[in-house]
Amino acid sequence: MENELIAIWQSSPNHERIKFEKSRFMLEVQSSLDKFKKTTGYWDFMEIGIAAIMIPFFAYQAYRLPSILSKFGAILIAIWLTCVIYTALKLKKAKPHEGDSYIDYLRQCMEYLERHKILSRKLMLWYVFPCLIGVAMIVVGQLDLLNKSWEQIIDTRMVWITLLIFMAIVVFAHQTNKWVVKKEFTPRLKKVGELIRSMEEDQVES
Repeated sequence: MENELIAIWQSSPNHERIKFEKSRFMLEVQSSLDKFKKTTGYWDFMEIGIAAIMIPFFAYQAYRLPSILSKFGAILIAIWLTCVIYTALKLKKAKPHEGDSYIDYLRQCMEYLERHKILSRKLMLWYVFPCLIGVAMIVVGQLDLLNKSWEQIIDTRMVWITLLIFMAIVVFAHQTNKWVVKKEFTPRLKKVGELIRSMEEDQVES
């Protein structure tokens, strides 16, 4: 069957081959977009759910912890989690929907992908560092490091454990984010852009 289809395609006129290739490319792009929307939908659900659970926890820690610095750290994390939920819901509302034409839908997809890519490139600034700063404030307050000498701080085992964990998180988040941008966003943006240009050329020709 496959060999017969290949033979039919090879014997078809050139313009029919072009139509076939465009149709196949459209299906490929649409499949990629559907997969991306499904993945982001699952991620949004997990992110919003976890953040909603953690906000009351850190609000309680802000009340329970004795150190003023630790209280501020817990409050900062609760505020950060609220911003995470707001950003996720804002992105969710911006998901592409069927417009007047398929090319309008593709333009919406392009904009949606661009937003995700921009947020991913700024991940360290708005996602990772605020959380780490809040955790660092809690640790410093709990260990009472502000009232200790540098020698005592250096001799505190928990300080080095926390620093190593922070470094591992930063390196992992940075490398993972680079991979996601390279493998998930850039190829999809390229394909959607090519399909939009192809459809615009067809509109001009017609």
